[in-house]
Amino acid sequence: MSISSGIPTPVRAFLKDAGLDITAPTTARIFTNRNLAFEQIPVVGFDMDYTLAAYNQVELEALSLACTLDKLLAAGYPRVLAETQADPTFAVRGLMVDKKYGNIIKMDRHGYVGRAYHGHRKLPRSERKSLYREQRLGTERERFVAVDTLFALPEVTLYAQVVELIDTQPGSWPTKSGPPSYATAWDDVRAAIDKSHQDGSIKEKIKADLGRYFNLDQNLGPTLHKFRSSGKKLFLLTNSYYPYTNAVMSFLLPSSERYPSWHDYFDWVIVGAKKPGFFTENEPFQQLTCAGEKIGEPVREPMSGRIYEGGNQGGLQSALGVHGDQVLYVGDHIYGDIVRSKKSSGWRTALIIEDLEHELEVRHTQHHVIDEINHLAKLRIALTDEMTAVRYLVAQLGRHTPEDLVARGVDPAQATKLLEDTRKTVRQRHQQLRRYEAETADTLQRRIDQLTAAFNPYWGSVFAARYDLSQFAAQVESYACLYTSRVTNFRYVSPVKFFHTPLRTMPHWIVD
Repeated sequence: MSISSGIPTPVRAFLKDAGLDITAPTTARIFTNRNLAFEQIPVVGFDMDYTLAAYNQVELEALSLACTLDKLLAAGYPRVLAETQADPTFAVRGLMVDKKYGNIIKMDRHGYVGRAYHGHRKLPRSERKSLYREQRLGTERERFVAVDTLFALPEVTLYAQVVELIDTQPGSWPTKSGPPSYATAWDDVRAAIDKSHQDGSIKEKIKADLGRYFNLDQNLGPTLHKFRSSGKKLFLLTNSYYPYTNAVMSFLLPSSERYPSWHDYFDWVIVGAKKPGFFTENEPFQQLTCAGEKIGEPVREPMSGRIYEGGNQGGLQSALGVHGDQVLYVGDHIYGDIVRSKKSSGWRTALIIEDLEHELEVRHTQHHVIDEINHLAKLRIALTDEMTAVRYLVAQLGRHTPEDLVARGVDPAQATKLLEDTRKTVRQRHQQLRRYEAETADTLQRRIDQLTAAFNPYWGSVFAARYDLSQFAAQVESYACLYTSRVTNFRYVSPVKFFHTPLRTMPHWIVD
């Protein structure tokens, strides 16, 4: 309920202007995995890319694919690769690349591979299970690569195209040795996209047309101001270096009377942080001027109101002057921002998951399908349980003879017929259950396929795998205290809000 319910209109308008009476739409909700008293968080830190800075994913992926493709062609990859049409919907966050077999896979929280593609060919269940039934995924670090960020999606999309080319047109490679192995192809794609970032191919084009590659959110400045006006100190901690950071942040937070520069929103600015190493190494902080030039000698602890490059979590923690659990760090990278900071620093964490808006929209529009899936799943479990019990009864009846009934007092003249009639009745019941269960399973699968396609035609929901949480969702649940779709969703909540975790249950807590 709105806090201004029953309050006169002029007062309601005042509360709304103060950010105290804005009802958040469903897609802007902040979700809680671990109780957090926002009032007891005096410091809030932010990553930049995909956190404060929301990219236009379609334009960025097109640019990344084009730059990476240019590098691959220059390295000797066949020209026909440029003629293939990459599907931008193919890759999603939370996948894993199997370099050995050229497969892209999705796992549930237990490591079970429920879906896999070789190129764009979906592996049938038998092939998928033969490859991954005994494999403890992730233990072979040289073989498996996690797809943790939206930045990584173009390379997965392009890798699938390369795998297709290796399989279907091996003769297109100009070298006598033929196409590369799947593992080498992945390394080539990774090297090409890394080079595109390192030589400025991507970022220089972005800087030249910021409006094309970023979704400008007019609520970003007011949201950060709301933090500051409530007494919280803010810091920026990004892996991007100063020239790029300055260009992007100047675009996102233009000059205003209250904040002449984007720097003024933050008490500390740290660029080129090299996360996740920032949380585990001990690099010093190098001060920079507002023009990005190095000034003075490296220091162990950053001072407020200045710009630094590099550094480490311990030095920053000392400068913040608070305990680790009094810092909330907001980022988009499940490993580099959330898992590593949680394990190494004790900071509270908020994960920005841009995909969440699509997730919530689909769950809203497909709620009737989801309800039917839940009903059918429960029905199938009940049918399976009864069918199993009846099948066992059939087996037991097959072991008995009329003499067994006679021994229990049944009339010998009726024993044979009674046993046969009972067997027939039980077999008929088993057959009925089998037909009903098969029909239910078929309908359930069609509904699941319908819902999966609504999320993503290849992988379904980022947060689900088969009938369980995806590995990505399990990481979100384990390491992100809060998660939401964008930073500006915080404008809907009070700076003294207590974020409550929903009641968690175990199977034995719910008894029908």
